[in-house]
Amino acid sequence: MLHHSRFGDDRGVHRAPTPHRCCFPFPFGSRWLLALLLLATTASATAQNLDFSLPDPENKPVRLSDFRGRWVIVNFWATWCSPCLLEMPELQTFHETHRASATVIGINFQSLAAAEIRDFAKRLSVTFPIALSGGNPIPGFKLKVLPTTFLISPAGELIYTYEGTVNAAMLAERLAEIEKTGRPAR
Repeated sequence: MLHHSRFGDDRGVHRAPTPHRCCFPFPFGSRWLLALLLLATTASATAQNLDFSLPDPENKPVRLSDFRGRWVIVNFWATWCSPCLLEMPELQTFHETHRASATVIGINFQSLAAAEIRDFAKRLSVTFPIALSGGNPIPGFKLKVLPTTFLISPAGELIYTYEGTVNAAMLAERLAEIEKTGRPAR
């Protein structure tokens, strides 16, 4: 079950609520262990080139590999997710403003008829590609909450993951940081 994210984490990483703390002793505290695990996960995730091929609402394939050579913002969302709906206009703004160097792909993460998603996107004036996952996980994209946004490099590598609501300015800043320094600020 995916949980809605919460706001207010100034590091840009939002986590789903957990019912209990770590139950085994770790000499440097559970935060160090979590940091080490995240570092190991991030290193292995960025080493792989991600790809998927999913149908759009017209049943045409949306392939991540078709966008190689461009930055890609992959955003997982659902129609029942209020934070997802709040960020749709922001994703659209980013898509329009950065279309020369980046693309947004919205992946609907629920099992709805394609016509419902098509009509929904039309009502929101979304023009970026929408793909349908049917609620199925996609290899390489680990979801804990909705919305979750992944920044994919022009080479097809996962560079950054954000759990929670994004906005156009934040995405532009993150992209500028990465292009300037080669890595996102933590």
